Amino acid sequence: MERALLFLSLKHTIMTSDLINIMIVDNEQSCIDVLQKDLQANPQFNILETFNSPVKAISKIIKAQPDVLFLDVEMPTLNGFELLSEIRSSMRPDLCVIFYSAFDKYMLEALRASSFDFLLKPYQEEELKVIIERIEENHKNKKPVFESAMNSIENTDKRIAIQTIDGLRLQKSDDIVCFQFLSDLRCWQMMLSDRSLHKLRNTTVAKSLLGIGNNFMQTSQDCILNIDYLFSIENKTLNCKLYPPYQDVEIQLSRRYYSKIKAQLDII
Repeated sequence: MERALLFLSLKHTIMTSDLINIMIVDNEQSCIDVLQKDLQANPQFNILETFNSPVKAISKIIKAQPDVLFLDVEMPTLNGFELLSEIRSSMRPDLCVIFYSAFDKYMLEALRASSFDFLLKPYQEEELKVIIERIEENHKNKKPVFESAMNSIENTDKRIAIQTIDGLRLQKSDDIVCFQFLSDLRCWQMMLSDRSLHKLRNTTVAKSLLGIGNNFMQTSQDCILNIDYLFSIENKTLNCKLYPPYQDVEIQLSRRYYSKIKAQLDII
């Protein structure tokens, strides 16, 4: 019964993933109204929210993690490029950013900002249609296949038994973000995806934690990271950035373990 409910829940999730979530930021409400109306003509497009204030939009965008973000370039207080710079490290790498402006002089800067596209306003119907087709094609190419999602459930539903100071905890390995060694207490501490912290017994050693799965890698003598949560590694500092909403978790990669981490990743 539980398996059947899980199957139906997954099927519903995949069906709803056909929706493309969009947010719009423009200080001119009339421009928002026109763009929103044209986008909503496509049943696959879901307008999550629109904003007149770029400053107020920042936290909402980060929290919502939209698929597509339309950004006006010229806005008071914070222009579109500055807004993107503010949120970039907190967003998924596959976010599609489309700058739109009444001035084509910003087109080159938009390309340099690695935007998905640029729309000159007031836009022509055909120009928006081309961008819409690109958005749909991009979304289709990254949409998960049902069979692979089912295989993922088979792998992540397994639980492991971990001895904490409070007792034995049955835990899904995919819900473990990292283990950090507390030198003052001489024990490892486990951080879960809900951000809860659990101290492990003093007898727990790094080798046992690394044995949980191939996705657990040592980043330093005092930290073991589930690299499925790893977003990027800064070249000079070797600071590790995790996927939202864990971007505030500070993890430093030591050069001793850098080569091992790189060997585990598919680098192009």
